[in-house]
Amino acid sequence: MLIENLQINNFGKLKNKNIELNNGINVIYGENESGKTTLLKFITSMFYGVNKNKNGKRISDFEKYTPWEEGEFSGKIKYKLDNEEEYEVYRNFAKKNPQVLDKLGNDVSKNYTIDKTYGNKFFFEQTKVDEELFNMAMVIMQQEVKLDEKKQNILIQKASNIMLTGEDDVSYKKIISKLNKKQTEEIGTEKSPTKPLYLTRQRIEELGRKKAELENILPLQYEIEDKKIDIEKDVKHGEKELELLQSIQKMQNEAKIEEEKIDINIKSKKETENKKQEEEDRLNNIKSKKIEKKSLKMLYIIPILLTIFSIILFLINQKIISYIGIALDIISIIVISLIQIKENKKYKKIKDEERQEKNNIKNKIEVLENEIKEKEKIINEKQNELNIKINLNKQELKNKFQEINNIENFFENEIDSENILNEQKYINDLKLELTRLEMQRKEILEKLENKSQIEEELENLRENLEGLIEYNETINIAKEGIEKAYLKMKEDITPKFSINLSNAIQNISSGKYKTVKVNEEDGLIVETENGNYVSADVLSIGTIDQLYLSLRISSINELTKENMPIILDETFAYFDNERLGKVLEFLNKEYKDRQILILTCTNRENEILNKMNIEYNKIEL
Repeated sequence: MLIENLQINNFGKLKNKNIELNNGINVIYGENESGKTTLLKFITSMFYGVNKNKNGKRISDFEKYTPWEEGEFSGKIKYKLDNEEEYEVYRNFAKKNPQVLDKLGNDVSKNYTIDKTYGNKFFFEQTKVDEELFNMAMVIMQQEVKLDEKKQNILIQKASNIMLTGEDDVSYKKIISKLNKKQTEEIGTEKSPTKPLYLTRQRIEELGRKKAELENILPLQYEIEDKKIDIEKDVKHGEKELELLQSIQKMQNEAKIEEEKIDINIKSKKETENKKQEEEDRLNNIKSKKIEKKSLKMLYIIPILLTIFSIILFLINQKIISYIGIALDIISIIVISLIQIKENKKYKKIKDEERQEKNNIKNKIEVLENEIKEKEKIINEKQNELNIKINLNKQELKNKFQEINNIENFFENEIDSENILNEQKYINDLKLELTRLEMQRKEILEKLENKSQIEEELENLRENLEGLIEYNETINIAKEGIEKAYLKMKEDITPKFSINLSNAIQNISSGKYKTVKVNEEDGLIVETENGNYVSADVLSIGTIDQLYLSLRISSINELTKENMPIILDETFAYFDNERLGKVLEFLNKEYKDRQILILTCTNRENEILNKMNIEYNKIEL
């Protein structure tokens, strides 16, 4: 594979960059913080996209490389595969999927799988290399070959691991040891009281007993529910009766008010009747006074007696005295006549007054009689209205409370506050009983909820137990598989690595060392010029560094059939010039058919390559 061109529109601190890359060695120079690591991230992001998840980091890669300045967060890469197929990929990093064009400019994006999480998987399907493998095998960072004498054994161990397992940080023995440790610590046996398998079984038995105890309270729950239903019905019925009593009491109170108004009218009528009676009595009294006036006629006897007396005196010749009597008689007649006239006038006046008073009394009696009739009419009307209203209210209450039996009995008695209080007390007592039952129900439900939790925990524990058993079986299968794979690796992969390393060490040591092998007892060993095998510990640090670098590069061929680029990011920062020269010469000789990108912040690589007359492509950021 060959990356031909990088067009960076806007990515992190890089903007408007167009970089042409060649086959062979490409030295990309830039001072510290100039964007070399950003360029490396741009390449992988063009193939795999930018991850928006933080994955434990402070910020995500998407946030980290979003352009500092305004502009489209995008770029394009052009590359050629070993089968001569050429592609151009344009990617707007704000979108999940890129645009993939073939060499004729046809959009072939839809020819590849679109993953919901990772987007278009075009590059993986073209090379069978995912992002993790790309970064692990094709990209070698500075710290991965920085070793001192104290770390020499670590490097040798890493080289041994690659040759035995294909991975520099994977040891067969350590894997088996870790798996055994996992079985011991994470699973245990039936006789390990502190381990998960034993503890899980014990907990299942304990929860099983608790579940059985809780199942015994289920009938009590149903009994309480039935009681609650009956009492709730009684409360509902009692509240209806209370409402009816209150309505009847209200109706009766309203009727009492109306009756009191009628009583006031009746009282007023009674008072009017009394007034009428008084007037009638007065009328009767006036008639009796007229009889007393007749006794005044007795006064006329006096002149009659005087006349008789005068005649007797005249007959007995008592003329002078008789004349005096006659004179007195005349005077008395005159006086009596005058008195009579006066009395007649007085009588007439009294009679007129009596007549007038009588007429007034009769008129007043008549008015009072009319008033009595009017009040009686009003009383009758109000009484009728009250009766109608009471009947209507009763009918309305009958319709409203028709579910109450013998409702007529409620109307027969007067409803007072005591009736209301008794009914309210009855309802309150029912509600108290309901509250008590509800508390019991909640206690039971809490226990039953605990039962649900127990059942859920039991289910989880059984699943965990199955998982532990399955996990144990899986580890056993894994150990068997690892052992088979290990044996297969030793048969197939280890010899290839041995050949590659042997060729590498011959070049690096100028023939001083011929062959590299690895075994379980001695680890990495090398063959000296006289044919003797010695431990790799005798090698110099520089030789081991180069050997490890060679091993990393050679492992790429075993991981993918595609001739992938080798990217060295500040890899040689801690190499001296002599070691750097040997590595560059080795890379130029052994990997002429492969694209190599060297990212550096110094001119040492340029100077050494120029001095050795090795062709390379120089790029400055």
